[in-house]
Amino acid sequence: MKIAVVYNKKKPNATEILKRIDGWAKEKGHKLLISAPLDESVDFLLALGGDGTMLRAVREAGELQVPIMGINLGGLGFLTAFPSSELETALKDLGQKRMRIEERMLIRVRWRKEEFFALNDATFNMSSDARVIELSTYVNGEFLTRFTGDGLIVSTPTGSTAYSLAAGGPILDPRLEAMILTPICPHALSARPMLVPPTYTVTVEVGSKNPPVILTIDGQERRQLETGEKVAFCRAERHARIVMPQDVSFFQILRRKMRWGGMRDA
Repeated sequence: MKIAVVYNKKKPNATEILKRIDGWAKEKGHKLLISAPLDESVDFLLALGGDGTMLRAVREAGELQVPIMGINLGGLGFLTAFPSSELETALKDLGQKRMRIEERMLIRVRWRKEEFFALNDATFNMSSDARVIELSTYVNGEFLTRFTGDGLIVSTPTGSTAYSLAAGGPILDPRLEAMILTPICPHALSARPMLVPPTYTVTVEVGSKNPPVILTIDGQERRQLETGEKVAFCRAERHARIVMPQDVSFFQILRRKMRWGGMRDA
């Protein structure tokens, strides 16, 4: 089996974890590629770090549809479902292919002549002058509303537990398919998060109020937008393939990550 690895060098335990994975691969006769270009011969991609590393791995996987297994080396990590404390168990399951692979929706983002793919979200934020911005939104070409505030998040169900959640958006099971529009600190009480069917196209137009506006895709790509510029969002034709523990449900992960308590039968 050929396994590629991307990792966050800034994590203090990354080098030690990488050595353990390399030792396991040599023992089992697997070929390990560290920070090497991917090709169709790669069976799995390991992402060692946090959710940012997972998002980078999704970008590197591109159209190859390589299953990506996230080993969490730090914080909350909704995307990195395997904690480093359980590395040996995770590697054993990987070797035996004892896991499930979830097909996660991607959003295709089009701006000018560029095209991006987002697993989590695309965000419109204020520039460094920290003034409110104005964004007009359209759904399938029909005017929806004009958001005035700190910005707007266009999120996937996978990204519903990221920035969108912090801004008051809903939590969606990541196996669903929809786009979530979540305003950031809107200046109108009527502005609320909204779900849009995945077959629709959402267009966001930058208004004349205090540009420029910063567009960020999955925390990886940043672009500066000027007055009148439009960004289009729709469901991508391909999916991200995320490796999940076979016997752990999304709701178990949600309870653990969110530290939800309470009695089981309450």
